[in-house]
Amino acid sequence: MRRRIRAVSALGVLCGLVLVLSACGGSSSSSGSSGGASTSSSTLKPALDGSGQVLNNGKMGGTLNVFQHEDFEHLDPGESYFSLDYDVLYPTQAALYMFAPNSSTQIIPYLASGMPILSDGGKTVTVHIKSNVHFSPPVNRAVTSADVAYAIERGANPNVANPYFPSYFFYIQGADKATGGPIPGISTPNPTTIVFHLTGPYGSFFEGALQLLLTAPVPKSYAAPLDAKKPTAYGSTSEVASGPYMIKANAQGKFIGIGYQPGKSLTLVRNPNWVRGSTPQPAYLNQININIGGDQNVIGPQVLKGSNMVDGDMPSASVVKLAYQQYYNQLIAVPGAGDYYVALNNHTGPFANVNVRKALWAATDREAMIKASGGQIVGAVGTHFIYPGSLGFEQAGGDKGPNVDYNNYPEGNMTVAKKYMKLAYPSTNGVPPSSYTVKVVGSTGEPAAEQAAIANHAVQALGFKTNFTLVQQAVMYGKYCGVPKQEIDVCPNVGWIRDWSDPQTLLDPTFAGYNMVATNNSNWGQVSWQDFPKAAGGTYTSGPLTPIDQAMKSAETAVGTTARTDAWAKVDNMLVADAVAVPWDFIINPNLKSADVRGINDLWNVGAWDYAYTSLDNP
Repeated sequence: MRRRIRAVSALGVLCGLVLVLSACGGSSSSSGSSGGASTSSSTLKPALDGSGQVLNNGKMGGTLNVFQHEDFEHLDPGESYFSLDYDVLYPTQAALYMFAPNSSTQIIPYLASGMPILSDGGKTVTVHIKSNVHFSPPVNRAVTSADVAYAIERGANPNVANPYFPSYFFYIQGADKATGGPIPGISTPNPTTIVFHLTGPYGSFFEGALQLLLTAPVPKSYAAPLDAKKPTAYGSTSEVASGPYMIKANAQGKFIGIGYQPGKSLTLVRNPNWVRGSTPQPAYLNQININIGGDQNVIGPQVLKGSNMVDGDMPSASVVKLAYQQYYNQLIAVPGAGDYYVALNNHTGPFANVNVRKALWAATDREAMIKASGGQIVGAVGTHFIYPGSLGFEQAGGDKGPNVDYNNYPEGNMTVAKKYMKLAYPSTNGVPPSSYTVKVVGSTGEPAAEQAAIANHAVQALGFKTNFTLVQQAVMYGKYCGVPKQEIDVCPNVGWIRDWSDPQTLLDPTFAGYNMVATNNSNWGQVSWQDFPKAAGGTYTSGPLTPIDQAMKSAETAVGTTARTDAWAKVDNMLVADAVAVPWDFIINPNLKSADVRGINDLWNVGAWDYAYTSLDNP
């Protein structure tokens, strides 16, 4: 969903709480059942889900303390594509539009003064922006449409390499050839108007992209010298804010070592130039202190028993159980929060063979992976790639997913796995070559580390040797799984949240070969990579399309909800048929708070706490 997700949720620790719950266990060696991928039913009381929260009756003032195991990946709005980063960037960077916390489908104006205006049969999109939104120091002036234009243009700068620029902004005329300079299809006739000229009648789809952070204004005079560095230093050492908050910085906008200590802490303070009412957020809190590092088994109880605290990460399974049993009103489990899957290298190594991919899908104990997170209160077995609550979910197979044997045993089935290994290696009766060591890179912290270990065990069960590495999740994405030249074979902890309600935002950035980039890449499995031979400098050039890419290109041009839903459901089915990855969790994401925090959850962003709406009972 929006983007790459932090670390995980799901299905079995709460078994001890259930009076009526069958088949709560499961074994990777089990022969399973033949009824498709389904999970146990029970009489568990649902957790609070964040719906119905009142957004604007909080108290002003106070400091919120956030505790999280993970660090941030990118604090530059032009680079960011990680849900944890969004927790900080949406309160500090005024994108043209935003989702209100209580909606995962409808955008509202943020920097814009009204909704987008479509004309010329959907080929032109016009946005008017407010005149009273101001940059933080040291820029200290009103935002203009030229700042929005530069923000989008820099997304094509290879030093920035915005990961969703090819997916959504190539619809702008000339954007496909942009390298960071002016884009012919963007015009700014006056300081409060920006016009997008598209390559076709894509306006109704493109307007969804205008709530992405790439549209948050960036002042060229300040950022251009930083953008000249490789990679850009904007967002890593210095930046300016346009939202109600800013990362604590000195008078020059430098925040590194001041408001941000990598691996340790990040501090948000008010943007002194923000005018109340200029943007939608009430911005109750005076300050947000984010503490980075620590054990989730320690953080969770600390938050539940403490004051003025929230957990900024996914709690461990034992903590979810504790919260459900003893702190029910402090656990918010948000459905439709995204999906997790095991990314497999479709380009090189053993998983370039479709039968090895199917074998691993069959061998993976998906139930065990989600049980590591906290029970059926917070997840369900993933069976395909369009997740619940998204357009196309039912058409693509619903809860059970496509009826193929490698998908029909959520607890794992080695008999089916061995069948596919024999098809992959017929001359050795399914035994893989001993000369290859599979590189598996997962995420540290619980429950992600345990889930990665389960996937690693499944690889070993197929007969492969593995090199199993755990790193911080931001490092996993930024240094390993998101860099194609690293050629990682298996990434067990990757996940995705839709960018908005259209199913293209689930499948296009993550599986289209034509959207691959050399860094900050979201097609972690390098699906359809063969279309894009590596060129000098580690970039990719287009070539003939694979059947999956052809289906995606066709689906992109579909007009109308029914046509688009059907077209992208077909793509989902093709991805399952090719076993491009192993989906294992339809997420219902758990979030924890102290009793005296009036927490507001972003339903569009894994239910994360929205710092610009959250308040304290006793500030």
